[in-house]
Amino acid sequence: MMSKDSSGLLQQLFSQYAHEVNAFIRSRWPREPDVADIVQETFLKLSQYGETESIQNHRAFLFQTASNLTIDRHRRRNTRERYDDADVEIEQLADFNPSPEQHWQTREQLELFSRWLDELPELRRHAFVLYRIEGCSHQEIATRLGISVRCSERYVMLALQHISKRLDQLDNPGWR
Repeated sequence: MMSKDSSGLLQQLFSQYAHEVNAFIRSRWPREPDVADIVQETFLKLSQYGETESIQNHRAFLFQTASNLTIDRHRRRNTRERYDDADVEIEQLADFNPSPEQHWQTREQLELFSRWLDELPELRRHAFVLYRIEGCSHQEIATRLGISVRCSERYVMLALQHISKRLDQLDNPGWR
């Protein structure tokens, strides 16, 4: 719970810096549609900080928080757009009735991909499958496989490089 003194300080800081934080966001991210929301969320973060009086440079705290929040929004938006596009493709596939030739080609691609995975060392293969197919985080992978998070990240990256190298070696443009 915010004290009365903290509440007064927050109001003072809002009066003093809200317009400046708004202008800062607009200048750095001119196409950002939610500037007012970000400004409000910035001051909400400040109010949730607890010991607002202990912050030595409130202006810097507000600008850094606004910057972080804006970057987070852009990342979430990009992720959402990427997955929204994938959902559209999946919906189109759901209505798609493959021909016997397409069915055979897909089966052949899956078998080839499976062989590529089999070429990987066991832990690397498991890390890749857990990450890309089962959707586990690197922390979950590390716990399951008894390795470090950094090792999980490295194994997945090396597996992706291996798969990418194999794809580059193909003469079949249908995979690219």
